[in-house]
Amino acid sequence: MTYAEAVSFVHSRLVFGSRPGLQSMERITSLCGNPQRGMRFLHVAGTNGKGSVSTMLSAMLIAAGYKTGLYTSPYVVDFRERFQIDGRMIPKPAFAALIERLKPLVERLDGEGCVVTEFELITAAAFLWFRQEGCDHVVLEVGLGGRFDATNVIEAPACSVLAHIDLDHTKVLGDTYAAIAAEKAGILKMGCPAVVYPDQHPEALAVIEQTAAALGCPLTRPPAANVVRSDLTGSDFVWQGREYHIGLLGAHQINNAVTALAAAEALGLPPEAMRRGLATATIAARQEVLRRNPLVLLDGAHNPDGVAALAGTLSALCSERPTLILGMLADKDFERSVATLAPLCASVITLRVPNPRTLTAAALARAVRPYCADVRAARSYRQALAWAGEAAGPVVVAGSLYLAAGIRPHLLKWVQS
Repeated sequence: MTYAEAVSFVHSRLVFGSRPGLQSMERITSLCGNPQRGMRFLHVAGTNGKGSVSTMLSAMLIAAGYKTGLYTSPYVVDFRERFQIDGRMIPKPAFAALIERLKPLVERLDGEGCVVTEFELITAAAFLWFRQEGCDHVVLEVGLGGRFDATNVIEAPACSVLAHIDLDHTKVLGDTYAAIAAEKAGILKMGCPAVVYPDQHPEALAVIEQTAAALGCPLTRPPAANVVRSDLTGSDFVWQGREYHIGLLGAHQINNAVTALAAAEALGLPPEAMRRGLATATIAARQEVLRRNPLVLLDGAHNPDGVAALAGTLSALCSERPTLILGMLADKDFERSVATLAPLCASVITLRVPNPRTLTAAALARAVRPYCADVRAARSYRQALAWAGEAAGPVVVAGSLYLAAGIRPHLLKWVQS
């Protein structure tokens, strides 16, 4: 099986969609020998920030000398971003070999009426790879929710981490903070230590604290950091008497860093490794600065909480009103997101997102017009970037990770031209 054939087979599982429950995941992992058993996991759930927290934790573990697996979703540029060891993506032949091994098992389960979804399949592949390569630790990011997520077949992790919880995927997870927090807190296991994002919504925090108490999980809610400096190169801050630097932008990333630091402390990582690792953490399309002067910033913010974080960064660090290139999915709370972001911008250029659930550029432009006078709907990335170049000022691209993935290669060429 070639790499292209393996990816094609994985994507073919999308047609079945996702279903609640862990039965399919338990069956596929059982058939391949339960590779997840006995591995040392850090399990990370949350609405926003779980990818950043996971990346920071991985960087600190690598700096401490551990062979570290990292499993994240979604990817931005390369499908293999989801599977990393010590910061390097899985080789294409290795991924193809894993899927070739799993394909007959998946087809066997199909015949038994037990459907394995795309996410379940690649999660099983990740477990196999991390086991095969002898990882000391694996940072495991939840795909959706927590309680019924495919990653939740693991035994008690070394630490469970709950990043910021907000209202997203409400049709699946519930439409209140309490309901969503209950799903996310489903990753907590009896007696295992847990860390919660410091600035959590009170309703979500109450559910997390109740769940942790019922399971006897020592729960850490880390204290806030003292910020020394924040600019387009990142932030310096002091936490628990030690100085740290992160290159990721935004006040929310400082809270993400504190969450990751508390989890690293629970693992007993050396402070110097924590400091060095945190300073090296990078993640694409999370308020990613592609050029500083004039600013070009790419962000996958796609829900009101993420958009509010981006708005905070623009208000604090951007001296000019930017041109915003915006694309969003129709099933997101785009009206609330637009109301937050568009008033901060000199002009807005709307685009379709490369996903069947996209809002049309015209429909998104109509939603933007009450908040910004200069709004245009572009037909292509090329046209959007040409229009943005006419403004000769800061440019921000946001609204969807699907948009970020599609436009990022064009942006990289554009900023170098």
